[in-house]
Order: sequence, then structure tokens, then C-alpha cells
Amino acid sequence: MNDQTGNAGTQPQAGPPEWLALALEVAPLDVRPLLAAGEDPLMALMEAADRVEFGGILVVDAPFNPSPLRRILAARGFSSYGRNLGPGHWRVFFHLNGGQDWERDAEVAVSPEGAMTWREDDGLHIDVRKLPPPQPMLAILALLEANKDGTTVVVHHERVPQYLFPELAERGWSVARMSEEFANVRLWLERGAP
Repeated sequence: MNDQTGNAGTQPQAGPPEWLALALEVAPLDVRPLLAAGEDPLMALMEAADRVEFGGILVVDAPFNPSPLRRILAARGFSSYGRNLGPGHWRVFFHLNGGQDWERDAEVAVSPEGAMTWREDDGLHIDVRKLPPPQPMLAILALLEANKDGTTVVVHHERVPQYLFPELAERGWSVARMSEEFANVRLWLERGAP
């Protein structure tokens, strides 16, 4: 949960929520042309939200962080995650999950391969779920190559990447820890770890 929810005692979380991987294949509803034409997009947005089934995703492109919309949809059970993609372009992902973490933002970069990267307290994270082979391995290896200070890299993958292990060893990296859940494997990679 984020402190923006107003709940006392919660700590802000860095990085995107786990459910964001579900949103990567959803086409965004771009309301920027409507707003530029002086039209109110709220009716179109509410109709789109009404079509989302529990567990589903709605993606919205807007010229600013649409906090009022995020609050309205939070009251309807949507969590949201927003990214500023550039001047006049916000992309906000809404997940109908009961509003577990209703509004969250983070500094996330997207690699040429399509992987998302961000920093958290435990290291540099990379999410390669939903990428077709060999893109996950290429994105991970590119990040390791760029990681000159040897920061721990946390990989979010759909499965255990067996072909990655020899590549890691060749570059002086190894898996220090692994966590496996259905379609969500996490690997903590460290330079020179046994």
C-alpha cells in the first residue's frame, strides 16, 4: 500500500505492483484527443471500466496524472499504477482487484526489449514476464552488462530460466536466492556469489 491511500502506518512501495505484468498486453484507451477537443472523457472511461471483469485491466493514456479518476475507480474496487511517459503523457494501469493498493507511482524504465526496470531497497529489479524468447535473456544480460557497480539484480520471470544460468556464470554472476510461485519466479542475482 502507498501512503497516498491515507492509511496510517503503511509504507510506500517502490516499483510496480505484481499485477502490472497482466496489463502489458492491454491496448490503452487514449483520452488525450478527447480532452484536446474540449470533450469530457469521463463517460467513455466509466463505460470502459464497466466492461472490466474482476481481475481485469483497464489502461488509460492521459495528458496528466488523472488523480480524480483514480479516486473514482478506487471507490469501484480498482487499484492503479501510473507512469509519466513524457511531457503531456501519463499511462495509468487500473486493475479490478478490490482496490488493494489503489494509487501507486514509481520510476520505471522500459528497455528496448520491453522489460521494465526499477530500483527497490533490495536491488535493481527487472520484469521480463510476457516477453517472448529470447527477449528475457537479452534484457537480463544487457542489464547485468550496464550494472557496473554490481548492485543485486532481482529478476521477475514466468519460469526458471535454465539457459540463463551458464550465461550468468560466464559473466561472474550467479543466483543467490530464488522464489517460485505460479508464473512468477524471482531470482536474486549477485556478482561473484557462490
